[in-house]
Amino acid sequence: MHRFTRFASLAGLALIALLPLATAAAAQEASPPFTYVAEWTIARDQWQGYTEWGAKNHKPILERLAADGTLLDWGFYETYVHELEGNTHGMWWSAASLANIEKTRAALLKAPFHPAAAAGAHRDWLLRPMAGGSKPGATAGGFLYVNMQEVRAGQGEAWEKFFEKYSKPVLEELVAKGVLAGWAVHYEDVHTAPNSMRFVVTVSNSPEAEDQADAAFGAARAKLSDAERSEYMRLARELTVPESHRDYLARISAAWYK
Repeated sequence: MHRFTRFASLAGLALIALLPLATAAAAQEASPPFTYVAEWTIARDQWQGYTEWGAKNHKPILERLAADGTLLDWGFYETYVHELEGNTHGMWWSAASLANIEKTRAALLKAPFHPAAAAGAHRDWLLRPMAGGSKPGATAGGFLYVNMQEVRAGQGEAWEKFFEKYSKPVLEELVAKGVLAGWAVHYEDVHTAPNSMRFVVTVSNSPEAEDQADAAFGAARAKLSDAERSEYMRLARELTVPESHRDYLARISAAWYK
């Protein structure tokens, strides 16, 4: 089962800058919540120590802010498929307001700073969700899969309908079954890429769950008639820019959803 069909796009739906998933309840708010993503490039010999440091110094802060209602979700991840100059570690947190995003950022900045993070490259993302769903609770050991692709000019509404028809029902079923901890479709609130970029994210609960998710999308596509499959492929070509497609895969070391 090719991963690109998971998100109903011929070339996949491009790398969604690693980002967290908004909860179903949050996605239904009149004003969509925010997701803040912070990523670092950590030296190879510091990888294990950095993950342990984050669990000791940052995780308790996020747990406290989740408990008092400040956060909707949060997570830590480690890059699985590395690039020469790509990030190696990241974290996210989501909140219903920018004030709570900043409250969390300020709290995290008061924690000790890891020397390896200061020495490596760093970047941030500020995102808003178009749609999403999650199952309340904590997870670890699964995968963060981010898929990003540019939607062709004037095709945003058509692409959204395309996604809702072919991918959203499968994603909702996978969350209901506990295969996925969550999923979301994001766009950037502060643009660092074309504003036509759409980011699709899934967080699975285990490596086995990734296989189950691929199998579920394969089964859904297999049910299409020849005419429906032809229409699916035509729309995928016409609604997105295939060469814009990028993917990102990371392991989740810890995550939580409200």
